[in-house]
Amino acid sequence: MTTAQMSTFSKDSVLDFLYSALYAMRVEISFLLVFSFLWLSGAIFGGKKSDPSSPTKARTAKKSPDRPRRVIMEAADEIMPVYSGDISEIASAKLKDPEWIVPQICQHCRTQVQRAFELYHAAATAGLSLKDLSEEDRKQLLLSMVTSTIRVGQAEEAIGLLKDLREQHLSLDSSLLVSATKICTSKQLFAECVMIYDFASQDKNLQVSDKSVWSCLLFCAVETKSYGRCRYFFDKLCELDMPSPKDFGNMVRLASSTNNWELALQLVGNMRKDNVEIDSVIYNTVLATCVSAEQLDKARGLLDDMVMADNVTDVITYNTLAKGYAKAGNMEKCYELYEIMRQRGLRPSQVTYGILLDGFINDNEVDKAMEIFDTMHKEDCQMNTVLYTTLIKGFARAGQVDQACLIYEQMRRERGMQPDVITFSILIKANCDVGRLQHALKLLTAMKELCLKPDEVVFNNLLGGCTKESDVDLAQELYDEMISSQVKPSVATYSILIRLYVQCKRWDEAVNLLRNEVSSQRVTAEPRLYGQLAQCCLRERQGRRAVEVYKLLTQHSVPTASMNCSLLGMCAKLNMLDTGAEIMILAAQVGSKVNPQDAALMLEVALKKKKPQVMQALKAAMVQLKLPVSA
Repeated sequence: MTTAQMSTFSKDSVLDFLYSALYAMRVEISFLLVFSFLWLSGAIFGGKKSDPSSPTKARTAKKSPDRPRRVIMEAADEIMPVYSGDISEIASAKLKDPEWIVPQICQHCRTQVQRAFELYHAAATAGLSLKDLSEEDRKQLLLSMVTSTIRVGQAEEAIGLLKDLREQHLSLDSSLLVSATKICTSKQLFAECVMIYDFASQDKNLQVSDKSVWSCLLFCAVETKSYGRCRYFFDKLCELDMPSPKDFGNMVRLASSTNNWELALQLVGNMRKDNVEIDSVIYNTVLATCVSAEQLDKARGLLDDMVMADNVTDVITYNTLAKGYAKAGNMEKCYELYEIMRQRGLRPSQVTYGILLDGFINDNEVDKAMEIFDTMHKEDCQMNTVLYTTLIKGFARAGQVDQACLIYEQMRRERGMQPDVITFSILIKANCDVGRLQHALKLLTAMKELCLKPDEVVFNNLLGGCTKESDVDLAQELYDEMISSQVKPSVATYSILIRLYVQCKRWDEAVNLLRNEVSSQRVTAEPRLYGQLAQCCLRERQGRRAVEVYKLLTQHSVPTASMNCSLLGMCAKLNMLDTGAEIMILAAQVGSKVNPQDAALMLEVALKKKKPQVMQALKAAMVQLKLPVSA
């Protein structure tokens, strides 16, 4: 290959390479050319925009007499930089200059409310008065400061501003009250809203013609339970315009909270008369108010009106009235309402069936309750623990313990259904009451397998079962488990144990229970526990122990006259005169009261039995008790 040929080949290779590179970058090159063309066009034909921040424009804006002051202030806000330095270094003349201080405070109110108030107080200290401001400046300043303080939850600062206004004998602009009440309501500062109104209303020149103010105040009064003020706010609202459905709703809430069924029905009547829309919430609230006031006939009449006029009834409507009938013991009407509900195409809910079950069980109509239960299963109504437990309670109360246990087994088989502590408590008590202690213990085991912690009621029922079986050892085991499980015993627990110990003649255990165990568990032993054991001792002619128990009682409290009456009466009846005398002496020592008739009875029986030593002891006790001695 010659030198010329090599040169030609080299040039062709370079051209091919450049062409390939340009083709690969064709999109980028096209974008660059278009962008350059547009930029040149804008530079040549677009002209030059004026600078909005130029001093010339600012001066023009200030001097223009045709522009509103508020617009001018907004323009000033845009061009005036926010002062961020030390407030104490601001010149007094500047602080007193409305043209500078008002925009500064308004701008700070947007993000730094506390600093805005510091500027305001600094200006006031420098000698600036609200009177020195134009009406428009003053209105803008107060609006910014009041709304910002409420926005950050410092309504008391807003009250301070209104006080400044009043101290300078300036009238409050109604638009400021409108803004304040709206913001307070939206921020749920209900009490503060009413407080601001109370302060503002002291200005006799204030005229509130904005409906929203009274609407907000009515809502706030209901929320703060200031029920005595709601009527006034509502009347002022009615003077301006027709109240909205929400306003009527707030008045219905007032009627419901005060159980004023007459007002509730009156409000519904007014809404119908004025063609105001009534939703199901208002209707149901009025219905519930009538039911709560036991005005079931009025509630039934309202239900009929709802069906005929607006047809806004729902399941809640029927459930509310059904619950009222069930509570009144009128299950016939309750069931009738249930059937009407189904006829009108409404599907009963769990609550509906719960009302029926509970009502029939309270009336001891277990068969009807079972019918409702079967209906629920047929209609695939989802069951829950409460419904099952309610039915179990009904069978247990009727003494059908086997049937109650069958329902329990059915409950355990149903997927996703688990008994709760109340379920087990009912079943354990039912089995213990019929002497099936071992079955009750199996239920306790099942309960713990489900990770349910037995409570005091469960243990008390089991201890009661032990009492029926006179099984002290098992009772002690259960009591120890109760303590180890950190279940605190109650007075009822110790009453059951005392009964068991007395029944099994375990006198020492019974006395030690009151002497040591009760206090060790930090349970306040009621006097009735001592009285219970003392009376049991007397019945079994355990006079020494009875006196011992009475002495324990005097160490904790002063025995009552009624307890002394019971014990002394038993002593007289059982001829346990020595014991009675000792009880009277102990009563006299602690200043307990003894009825004169009880002391006289003891003295009379001692005289008949010819027991001079007992008579002498009784007379000495009577003298100490300041009772008359007749023999």
